[in-house]
Amino acid sequence: MIDGWIRRRVFWYLRREVVAEWGARKIGRCNRCGRCCRGCPAFDVKGMRCRIYSRRPEICKAFPLVPMDIAGVESCGYDFGPEVGTGLREI
Repeated sequence: MIDGWIRRRVFWYLRREVVAEWGARKIGRCNRCGRCCRGCPAFDVKGMRCRIYSRRPEICKAFPLVPMDIAGVESCGYDFGPEVGTGLREI
């Protein structure tokens, strides 16, 4: 979980162009299942919700940043559209 946390911050702060390109292909919306948030200290496991949702940081609002963020998260409401010559084959 910590490796994903670090990876997301590297992308957010140092690879914003990649985040923007993948963000343009992001489809769907959050179904508030909590599966991707369980490692976050702001996630209330008992109530299955984010404690700071209305005040969450921009990086959280943009989640998932890249397809790796939701790899292994079953029934996530988000997906990424097909690659169309964007140069995003390798992250």
